[in-house]
Amino acid sequence: MTTVNQNRQFQSATSVESDVWDLPVRLVHWLLVLCLVTLFVSVNIGWMSLHFYAGYALSALLVFRLLWALVGTTYARFSGFDLSLRRVVPTLRDLVAGRHQSPAGHNAAGSWMVLLLLLVLAVQVVSGLVYSDDVFWYGPWFFAAPEWAQALAARLHPRLPALILALAGTHIVAVLYHRLRLKEPLIGAMVHGRKPLAGADRSAISRVWLVLSLLVTAVWSLWLVSLPI
Repeated sequence: MTTVNQNRQFQSATSVESDVWDLPVRLVHWLLVLCLVTLFVSVNIGWMSLHFYAGYALSALLVFRLLWALVGTTYARFSGFDLSLRRVVPTLRDLVAGRHQSPAGHNAAGSWMVLLLLLVLAVQVVSGLVYSDDVFWYGPWFFAAPEWAQALAARLHPRLPALILALAGTHIVAVLYHRLRLKEPLIGAMVHGRKPLAGADRSAISRVWLVLSLLVTAVWSLWLVSLPI
């Protein structure tokens, strides 16, 4: 009887939705998806101009997301991530056992996955700026880069997409697992920003920091576009 009452109390508490993911985080998330699809498709059909500009757009999203991770709302910030390495394995163990209770933001495993994805995407973008196929296309930083950087980009840029696909696939499987096994509507939360948690509302968006972050991102984007390819 106690267990039944506890379950009812938990369901009652989590039936109240709280605002967790702000609009900038949600927009960046889905625009990253769009950029990645465009990048993979464009390089495979030989539309290299589109590939370059999709890469520029991806870099702009990463610049904004990094800034927003410092000055954004509660769960957008790195300070809101659970970055305790010692909690990663217990978190995964609880997920597999189906007894995981969702935190407001990312759990330990999710936090490290987000950081790893952002890091790999950033390395891919930077390597693309220095990469050349030695025939037709040269990244805007190619001729200014030292030879060791050109050689490193030549090794990384064609190989990292496999890792990006693996990480993205793991992310999709994890989201589906949360939905089907744990009954957590994570996809919906990244659309409307709400999660079924009581008392976990994020802080308000600072318009000043939002405008400054967008301004820095715009300056970065305009500078990249002005470079020859």
